[in-house]
Amino acid sequence: MNYSRIAAPEMSFFYKALCIVLIACCVLIGLVGLVLPIIPGFLFLFFAAILLARVSSRFKDFLHSNSNTKAWLKRWQSTKALSLPQRIKLSFWVAAKSIVSSAEYGVNFLKTRLKNR
Repeated sequence: MNYSRIAAPEMSFFYKALCIVLIACCVLIGLVGLVLPIIPGFLFLFFAAILLARVSSRFKDFLHSNSNTKAWLKRWQSTKALSLPQRIKLSFWVAAKSIVSSAEYGVNFLKTRLKNR
């Protein structure tokens, strides 16, 4: 199915402005998360990309034509069958797993640094 050809309803100015503010915040947190191992940076960057695809048809076409993002978009589309509470739970568990993995990476990194001294 070609999702890029589906016409999206026109968004209000307030909704677009809110999305742009959220995108900017997610990109900022995502970039900080790439440097700090505690914050799941890729999760925030992925959320920013999904929001930007809702606002920009050009970016949506780019995502759907890129072979690297097709698998992620299929996974994202498959969650549409879940109810809202199930989606929230899934998002919580994915974020929790990212935070735990990041903390584990940070602890292991510090252990190897202290061991090498």
